[in-house]
Amino acid sequence: MSKPATVSTSSVADGTVSRPPASLLPPPHLAPCAAAVHAYSETGSLRAASMEWFREAAFGLFVHYNNTSLLPGSKYDPLPAGVTFEQLSARFRAERFDADAIAGLAVEAGARYVCFTPYHGGGPYLWDSAVGEPSSMRLPAGRDLVAELSAACARRGLGYFHYVHFTLSESHDAVWARNRALLTELGRNYGPVAGWWIDSAPHFHREPEKYPRLAETYALLRALQPHGLISFCEGVQGDEDYLTFEHRHGLPENAEAGGAGCVIAERHRGKPVEVCTTLQLDQPGGSGWRMWFNVERAYHRTADEAWAELAAARRQGTNFLLNTAPRADGSLHPADVETLRALGRRVRAEGLPGPITDGGEGAGAGNRG
Repeated sequence: MSKPATVSTSSVADGTVSRPPASLLPPPHLAPCAAAVHAYSETGSLRAASMEWFREAAFGLFVHYNNTSLLPGSKYDPLPAGVTFEQLSARFRAERFDADAIAGLAVEAGARYVCFTPYHGGGPYLWDSAVGEPSSMRLPAGRDLVAELSAACARRGLGYFHYVHFTLSESHDAVWARNRALLTELGRNYGPVAGWWIDSAPHFHREPEKYPRLAETYALLRALQPHGLISFCEGVQGDEDYLTFEHRHGLPENAEAGGAGCVIAERHRGKPVEVCTTLQLDQPGGSGWRMWFNVERAYHRTADEAWAELAAARRQGTNFLLNTAPRADGSLHPADVETLRALGRRVRAEGLPGPITDGGEGAGAGNRG
């Protein structure tokens, strides 16, 4: 496949970023959404159009993959004695990672967007990075998985989100130049993207001193992708575009008893909300650990269980982001594939569940494939 046009990261050396090439705009995933087209025609704002698209999109597929996927217990078990993350990366081949199959499964499931992990703790960097090492291009895999999946999503009209690990969103002096360069690679070389899914709010609240330039980070992302939405979990600054909650249903209460928490909560009033959860659990019933990365011993949710999670989120008017995790070789677990296909059949038959109406029923959204 052809590689996306690249751009030198020298443009960020002095903190300046030029606007993306006009050929990247407007994003193709917005075109089928009448509300997005109307918002753009009324305001001229691609970001406003993206907000309307996101509200309507309703359902997305999350995909977590990194070098710990090579282990039967993934990141949830200790590394084997004498094994380092670098050694795991040296074994990273992703020989059965099939971006077209993942994007096709997302469409089949009824999802409208995909969020993928270009980097997660331990590595590697799953794109052709000139800055991040090790890069999947220079490992046995020899592939740019971000290019493959973002392109596959674009071909199917899916929005594509970059997951941003918290170590890449930190902006203190020791990491700022490097992180700015990494984010610039993702924002300039792969696109247009639907947005940026930043992790994790608990880390931010524990060590806020590591984020002195968060406003500059947001400005960088918006300059790179003017239409791109920004989420930082439950919202940490107040100017995120939407909020994301893990495993929680119900509208968020983000205010503390006075102080900055109330100010931030007020800034978030009326914004879209997303709930994310996983198909893999450590035990049936959903009462234990949820596994973001593939664990070979895990319990896999059935289609009925996944539908119940989707319906619970949609009844509250929130988007739903459902995670699947490739196995060591990059293939998706057959149980997850079966669940997502069955979920899609139900979505096509019944439409996505809708928010609670005045009559107390969850109205179907009418969004049938």
